[in-house]
Amino acid sequence: MSSNDPFARLPETATFTVAGATITEGAALPPEQLSSALPGGKDLSPQLSWSGAPEGTKSYAVTVYDPDAPTGSGFWHWAVADIPAACTELPEGAGDNTGSGLPEGAWQLPNDARLAQFVGAAPPAGHGPHRYFIVVHALDVESIGVPADATPAVLGFTMASHILGRAVLMATAETPGPERIEVSRFVPAPAGAVFAVLSDPKGHVAIDASGMLMDAEGAPVTQAGDRFVVHMDREALGDVPLGTYDVEVVITKFVPGEEIAWTVEGRVAPHARHVFGYRLAPDRDGTLVTSYYDWSEVDEEWRKRVAFPVISVSALKATLGILDRTVRRTR
Repeated sequence: MSSNDPFARLPETATFTVAGATITEGAALPPEQLSSALPGGKDLSPQLSWSGAPEGTKSYAVTVYDPDAPTGSGFWHWAVADIPAACTELPEGAGDNTGSGLPEGAWQLPNDARLAQFVGAAPPAGHGPHRYFIVVHALDVESIGVPADATPAVLGFTMASHILGRAVLMATAETPGPERIEVSRFVPAPAGAVFAVLSDPKGHVAIDASGMLMDAEGAPVTQAGDRFVVHMDREALGDVPLGTYDVEVVITKFVPGEEIAWTVEGRVAPHARHVFGYRLAPDRDGTLVTSYYDWSEVDEEWRKRVAFPVISVSALKATLGILDRTVRRTR
């Protein structure tokens, strides 16, 4: 979320009050006000009611703007002009593609999707929270006089010298990014040879790129549910003073020659439930090995304690390089 203030260089005006039945200042937008392209989104314009407009108000305009959109100019979601001064409320869904809930005389400009209607919030996945400024503008003219195909920016420019007051309600929305990273590398060895390293507890220690895995105890795993113990030394990372400790590796997926995955159970409950894994696929005269790390099922208690992901793409790449070297040496 940027610090960009969309009102910073606009003329100062009086303020009045606007409220939304489903919107709380500074809180997340409800699903109804999200884009229908997102799960649960409905592209419904919010219910709005306002009061306390300055004396002399002859009409209103309503805009919804996201200054945090990665466009260089933000994104206009809705713009309504020429709302009569006697109107102080818009019902939810007034901004459909026909403007069915708008009062007589009011009309919708094309938004930045070039649709004359309300388009719900849809920030890019992983871009962080966006702010949505819902603004009622009190104007000193009955009609703002812009063309029907004008952009909301043109409306804003034209309104600048006619605004008597401004009522602002700000809400937020965020689309979580993917909770999984993966990288691939070609290893010039059969899938069976690669899988043998990955299914051996000692192999886990051999390919570790962090330097934390000191040793392991247990037989090579043969099925999901198998476990083995790994001796850890956190000193290698120098981030948390945990010293030496043991964890149990629990195999969650085991398909010989194709895929192996596991999670880690340590001393602290509940367990984090992040998953590490490898997929293998024959490729030319060797194997395409994909290493992945998935934290989508991480326990909420752990999300409060730790910033995920705890493994970076570069760490996955390093481990694949060591895996390649280890497989070559064991053949």
